[in-house]
Amino acid sequence: MSVHKNIIFGHQNLVLPVHMNYGKHFLEQIIDFEDKVALINGVTEQHITYAELAQQILNVAASLQRFLKKNEVVAICSENRIEFIVAAIAALYIGSVVTFINSAYSKDELVHAVSISKPRFVFLSEDAYNKHAKSFLHVRFIRKYCVFGNSLNKARTLSFTDLAKEFADSKSIIPADFYGRSETAIILYSSGTTGLPKGAKITHVNMIVTSQQPEPTSRNLRTLMVAPWCTCMGWDLTTKCLFNGKTVVFLSRFNEQLYLEVIEKYKVGFLVIAPPLVVMLCKSTILKNFDVSSVKTMISGGAPLDDKIINKAKQRFPNLRIVLQGYGMTEATGAVTTETETMNKQGRSCGKIMPGIVIKVVDLKTRQPLGPNQQGEVCVKGSALFNGYVCKKQELDEDGFYRTGDIAYYDKEGFFYVVDRLKELIKYKAWQVAPSELESVILQHPAIKDVGVVGIPDKVAGEVPVAFAVKKGIVSEKELMDFVSSKVSPWKRLRGGVRFIDEIPKTGSGKILRKQLRAMLEIVPTSKL
Repeated sequence: MSVHKNIIFGHQNLVLPVHMNYGKHFLEQIIDFEDKVALINGVTEQHITYAELAQQILNVAASLQRFLKKNEVVAICSENRIEFIVAAIAALYIGSVVTFINSAYSKDELVHAVSISKPRFVFLSEDAYNKHAKSFLHVRFIRKYCVFGNSLNKARTLSFTDLAKEFADSKSIIPADFYGRSETAIILYSSGTTGLPKGAKITHVNMIVTSQQPEPTSRNLRTLMVAPWCTCMGWDLTTKCLFNGKTVVFLSRFNEQLYLEVIEKYKVGFLVIAPPLVVMLCKSTILKNFDVSSVKTMISGGAPLDDKIINKAKQRFPNLRIVLQGYGMTEATGAVTTETETMNKQGRSCGKIMPGIVIKVVDLKTRQPLGPNQQGEVCVKGSALFNGYVCKKQELDEDGFYRTGDIAYYDKEGFFYVVDRLKELIKYKAWQVAPSELESVILQHPAIKDVGVVGIPDKVAGEVPVAFAVKKGIVSEKELMDFVSSKVSPWKRLRGGVRFIDEIPKTGSGKILRKQLRAMLEIVPTSKL
């Protein structure tokens, strides 16, 4: 790779253990936290200390060695629960490859994911078993199933309780040693906003590197996590908290009432939260009924939050000091850039480059690296970059950078600002319109609870923006269109109109499923040019 002045390097002096085993590395890091509570289920109140977590991991690892060979694939299909973390780390400890199957997948999505990773052993929650058992049982290469909880007395099905109860001493179980090689640890599925998910191969080295990236908040605040652990965001941020000895309170899905109850009950200080949920809480009519004074810090990623939303959040949460933002992706094993308590700019910035990452922002036509304040495509490489897709070509340029398809720029201080997805930009005549910018404007209207914007074909203009909006008050299509027109340039107006719907479709990590929104458009409107 040629050295270029406009290539930005994150800190690369990272420590790698000789064994190169993330599972062993995890246990080595958490053992000193002993009797401190590691995880709390916000619904059931079940909790586990760090010492208990480490022991359960060893117990399950010892049991799994009877069923699995090194590098065989273990799948976990479950909502967030303590057994999820135990099973994943135990499998990594003995050298298995772990894949996370989203329990919310449809039958076709599940079959697609399983066909990519080809697991030999599957962990399921009872809910996931009841929903997907028929689909799984038709897969011939799966040898065993283990259901979280007690045995269901089904063929080829084990009980997690039985698997975890047999005591294992750390001296009696030998963790996998990869002898300096960077082996695949986890197969994660990209969110699939533009098609079926792709299986990204995340290595042990990738995860060891990202475990050394700075935590957004240095204070020992209880964390509330609702992002699914089957996603990169949920897994990465939860395990980072555990590496740093924090207590993580978790939920399996977002429910406004329950979310606020958990904050009050457990005195949560740090919220890991998707942008649409920040907006929802800012407009909540029930938040005033709960004591949320414990909340000091939020971190958000997936789409930019502007000043107005951040200031509104600070009004609703009386002791909220800062709302941090980050930018990441599955292919970079989590965060690419992030803000921290000591390094931030309130507004649309998503922070500075993370350790283990190298970035260039390139011109869309010439592919040359750009300097500060010039928009282009983000390209990433470094020791945190994944090892390609399963059965699919990796999208690297001639210098080995992964082409993200994200449009961004950075300022002279090195803070990054993501504009939008290259594939999601709306091309109106000679102009480019970012859906996220319009969404930010529309959410300023007091009668709008949530919104998603997409482009639709137009014979004259190429594409025009159309908004799908969820109401929380009385507003007409014309009123909302006029509201937007008063705040944006002429080419950014909602010339495709407004469609009012009950809910914006999103992934488990909070990203808008624009493909589903486009599918809702039965009639292509004629724009007013």
